[in-house]
Amino acid sequence: MIILSMAVLKIRNHHLPAITGLLDGLELAGSASRARTKLHSALLAHLEALGVSEVELARQYATLNEDGEILLDEAGGFTLKDPGQASEFVTEHQALMNETVTVPSLYEEQYGVLTKALVDYPGTFSGSDAITYDLLCDTLEEASTDGD
Repeated sequence: MIILSMAVLKIRNHHLPAITGLLDGLELAGSASRARTKLHSALLAHLEALGVSEVELARQYATLNEDGEILLDEAGGFTLKDPGQASEFVTEHQALMNETVTVPSLYEEQYGVLTKALVDYPGTFSGSDAITYDLLCDTLEEASTDGD
C-alpha cells in the first residue's frame, strides 16, 4: 500500500492580503520562484472568494439602493439598515476573517523549497512585512512538517 502525505498550508483569511502582498514582492529564481508563483495564485483565488463572501455578508446588513446593491457613503463604507445589528455584523465578519483556508501543495516539495528560499532570502524586511515574513515562514514550516 502506498500512502501519500501532502503538505497543506493553513492561513487565516485576515492574513491573506498581507501574505499575497509579500509574495508578490519577493525576487526569487528557479524552483523557489515557481513555488512562490503557485502559492501566490492559489492565495489570490482564496482572496477573491473572501471578497465575494464579505460582500454577501455586508449585503445582509447594509442599506441597499433601488437595484439591490449596497449603498456606499463618500468614504466607501456602508450604513447598516438596522443599527441595532452592528454587533451581530461585526461578530459574523470577525468569524469570516478568522476562518482558515487550506492550500495543498501543487507539487512535491513545493513548501519545502519556498521555506528554504525564505530562510535564505538576501533581502530585508521591516515593520508589517517582517511580521508577515515571520508568519509565512512559520506557516510554511508547519505545512512542510505536517506533510512529512
